[in-house]
Amino acid sequence: MRLALGTLICGLVSSVAGAQAAPDWKAVEAEAIRTIQAYVRINTSNPPGDVTKAADFLIGLLQREGIPVTRYETGPGRSIVLARLKGAGTAKPLLLLHHMDVVPTDPTRWQHDPFGGEIADGKIWGRGTMDMKGLGVVQLMAFLSLKRQQVPLSRDVILMAVPDEETGGKLGAEWMRTNHYKEIDPEFILDEGGFGSRDLFAPGKLVFGISVAEKKILWLKLRAEGVAGHGSQPHDQNPNDRLIRALGRLLGEPLPKSSFSVLDTMKSRVGTLAVNKFNNAIQHSTISITSLRSGVGDPPKVNVIPSVAEATLDCRVLPGTTKDQWMAEIRRRLGDPEIQIEITYEGDDPIVTTQDSTFYRALESAVKRRHPDALVTPMVVPYGTDANGFRPRGVKSYGFTPVIVPAAAVMSMHGDAEFLPVDAVGPAIQILFEALKETVSK
Repeated sequence: MRLALGTLICGLVSSVAGAQAAPDWKAVEAEAIRTIQAYVRINTSNPPGDVTKAADFLIGLLQREGIPVTRYETGPGRSIVLARLKGAGTAKPLLLLHHMDVVPTDPTRWQHDPFGGEIADGKIWGRGTMDMKGLGVVQLMAFLSLKRQQVPLSRDVILMAVPDEETGGKLGAEWMRTNHYKEIDPEFILDEGGFGSRDLFAPGKLVFGISVAEKKILWLKLRAEGVAGHGSQPHDQNPNDRLIRALGRLLGEPLPKSSFSVLDTMKSRVGTLAVNKFNNAIQHSTISITSLRSGVGDPPKVNVIPSVAEATLDCRVLPGTTKDQWMAEIRRRLGDPEIQIEITYEGDDPIVTTQDSTFYRALESAVKRRHPDALVTPMVVPYGTDANGFRPRGVKSYGFTPVIVPAAAVMSMHGDAEFLPVDAVGPAIQILFEALKETVSK
């Protein structure tokens, strides 16, 4: 009897000693903020898109944790970093995906150094804090927490950092799908997309949007041709006049609102959406004129009428409208069959990911446990992400980081004052860790 009791006590002591203490979330938050600052300080502007130092940085962090890392070189200055926590293999992997490259900056327009990672006014400032190095570090810290807590996994959890997202992903996520898909083959992907906000979606309501679909991207180049001549002698074959009139017709009538299931669900849960450019873009297909090019000489001669004028359009098309329907609408609006239209980039057709999955439910429940007053809704995002290219393969792709950010932070992406609130980082890591643990634990 004494032996059995002693064995039992020893077993209990051994179990307690082997149990993992809860994470020190304050320490995790501080580590994450330092990591975001260091990551932002690595200039990965695309173009030129060199992510070598960023890949070195991430690989160093992962290897110090004893996590095996594979590095794929996809082109000059282009690396993909892949780290894996092995699971029992009873289900396909869950992939945490983020991109290392960022869009260029004009430092003269910034109040804070765009690659300084400065903390001021409770915000981390810099290119990539929102899009998407800051959000990538939230993924990284949740991933490391699974390792540190020795969470038993039913499936592999993969962390993948890619280049080239800001220019279409050909040497990043698309390259991986084409060349090494079997090495990832996920059931679920989590990428950038939605987030939480108290003022972006609806004033006075805490709303978390989980992206389940994206708009189709169509980048167009318009070309008007005419007759060159002296600027002192106007004529009716000036390509600038022709292009400007056509662009006026293009934007002269409002684009109609669209209705599809995800948007209808969002409105039913949130109510009337706040009036801002983000919500406008998720309710409409949109057209942005992004460049105008004309003139002869560099700088262009003011007294020369050119023979060619060009414009580029960034079109984002909601699900339910086909490419052919959209292009026909563009031609109708331009009202000039002589203007040439070239599709310079075409994204994947929109596919809606189901909300009826273990991972979506885990994300939703993790948010609600921390924020019982929150509204959680599926949404479409107005921009494109790497995750969308996996949807045609049947992957359940979600765009979501559970940060709570003001509308101003969302609007700061690609702008001259990009920032991430410091106090958004820690809670987001905890929510994501809990959702991952619920989805991947044995």
